[in-house]
Amino acid sequence: LQMSRKRAHDEVDCEGAKKGVWLVKVPKYLSDIWEANAGSDVGRLNVSASSSGKTVVKLKTRPGLKMPENLEGATSKGGSIPNEHSFILKDADQPLVVLGEDKTGLNEDINIRTGSLSLEGRIVKKAECRPPDSRDYLKMKIGHIEKSGQPKRHIMIIDKAAVKYKPVNMYEEDKARMKLKKEGMKTVRMDRDLLRQNIFMAFEQHEYYRLQDMQQKFNQPASYVKEILQEIAVYNSQPPHKTMWNLKPEYRNYS
Repeated sequence: LQMSRKRAHDEVDCEGAKKGVWLVKVPKYLSDIWEANAGSDVGRLNVSASSSGKTVVKLKTRPGLKMPENLEGATSKGGSIPNEHSFILKDADQPLVVLGEDKTGLNEDINIRTGSLSLEGRIVKKAECRPPDSRDYLKMKIGHIEKSGQPKRHIMIIDKAAVKYKPVNMYEEDKARMKLKKEGMKTVRMDRDLLRQNIFMAFEQHEYYRLQDMQQKFNQPASYVKEILQEIAVYNSQPPHKTMWNLKPEYRNYS
């Protein structure tokens, strides 16, 4: 039996209907930081004009903010979370408003009754919040991807001592792979994090790659290389770089 949603208020407060607001798309790591610091000052927005009269908007994050758990290991690769972001502004192309709901005082009916509604403003600008094009940001994103791909910790009972393995030297791993190749045996899959790191390094040398070239470069199965490319790169289906891959905008650092 589905319970119908009851309205507690039939009127909408339109006092803020004429107030102009911005609709801003921000990176997920930034929204996670804001959520972890809800109710506190997270930064300052600086609005200025360039020499050509164009509006320039910069967001400067306040130092010392609490980091959410999913970002605690993101700087392990030597990168850092940017403290300044740029806003790319454009006019709103359709009428949109921000609607707020206050459920204060509903108590046990909070999930079945509508609170008091109010128009917080109308959207006059849309913006995209972009991080700086820096090597530190790229390293931070690599660390974030690797951490998010790690399985969550779990507890298990074992009846014998765990087998521990020593780290494998990269040179020894390459040497073993070359030996198998000479003997005509099946290609050995490279460690996933190591392959991802090598692909990033390859894109530092050339901006575009074909899947076949990348597969031959690292002597890895094409399907395995494609899995990594789908995480960090985009496939071009139109000229002039048709059938080639290049890094997603958030990972590019060609300067």
